[in-house]
Amino acid sequence: MRLAFSVWAQYLLPHRLLATLIYHIARCTWPTVKNPLIRWFTAHYAVDLSEAEKSDAESYESFNAFFTRRLKPGSRSIAGDEHTVISPVDGYLTQFGTVCEGKLIQAKGMGYQINELLGELQGEATSLMMGSYATLYLAPNHYHRVHLPLTGTLNRTCYIPGKRFSVNKRTVSTVPQLFCRNERVVCWFDTTVGTLAMVLVGALNVSSISTKWLGEIASSKPKVWYGNTPQSRYERGEEIGQFNLGSTVILVLPPKRLIWRKELQPGQRINMGKALGEVSVETGMQM
Repeated sequence: MRLAFSVWAQYLLPHRLLATLIYHIARCTWPTVKNPLIRWFTAHYAVDLSEAEKSDAESYESFNAFFTRRLKPGSRSIAGDEHTVISPVDGYLTQFGTVCEGKLIQAKGMGYQINELLGELQGEATSLMMGSYATLYLAPNHYHRVHLPLTGTLNRTCYIPGKRFSVNKRTVSTVPQLFCRNERVVCWFDTTVGTLAMVLVGALNVSSISTKWLGEIASSKPKVWYGNTPQSRYERGEEIGQFNLGSTVILVLPPKRLIWRKELQPGQRINMGKALGEVSVETGMQM
């Protein structure tokens, strides 16, 4: 009963007010605030700073700077070639497979519709109805910068407001349509195999989401930005954004384009740059 209550109590939380509070605490530069918080977080979540550019936890100017820390150059290698789809983040591969009749799997016995995930503005969702998808959960101790899984040209970015339920395993397996309820940013890329939709899902402790081309996204209403930025083409493995406190990334690719790596298993830990599968640029090739 305690476990159930910890999940359902989230329906009563003032999500946006809580996010605002977390935003300011995470960016506080006072050593008396940030240093104890960083020390507690590092110990509680067993954060490994050996791969970070700055291994001294108290050298970060704020908790958010610590949370969004960069890795040392060479810490992550990019697998395969231009046809290899890589993991965009360090995280757990919670679900992957084929979108069946417009439905993706959230947890055992629970699904959600792709058109709801991508938002009502996204008529292009129909082209991904039988596509391939992968859901990656970033735990609190993971590296929280997001990279591009496949080289592409930015088409548009869509902000969809919503709730901020936790995206941990017990909440995902309890709250229906969680990824469609939560605040999210949908990044659309044109690639050699068609449209790639990359969904950055907000969560309970996520104070904001940032992209390389827009910076920190602050909005309370649905909004669309088109890809007329100084740089619109991004390479496979290139950093494109970050979560200012943890969350989930969902990838959706066109149908019959992706062959998953045989060794992939739901729930496995995977680092950014590791191969998820191989794509074909041949139209209509059966995968």
